[in-house]
Amino acid sequence: MSVQFHEKDFTITVPVIMNPVEIWLETTDELINVLKSEDPDLNDGNSRRKVLEVLRNMMPDLETAKKMTFGITY
Repeated sequence: MSVQFHEKDFTITVPVIMNPVEIWLETTDELINVLKSEDPDLNDGNSRRKVLEVLRNMMPDLETAKKMTFGITY
């Protein structure tokens, strides 16, 4: 994994051995599930479910995500 910093943004590159679109969607979904399972007793009773559901709803489906790629042919 590498991080590149630019003047107004940064890029995180994660090497994958399979389809990067599918890996990104699966990884994001897993991150949401991990955060949803956190113990509210350990974070002052705060729930992040609303934020996590917004994040999940922002994720495109596989076909839409494939259209968002540059230079990859499926």
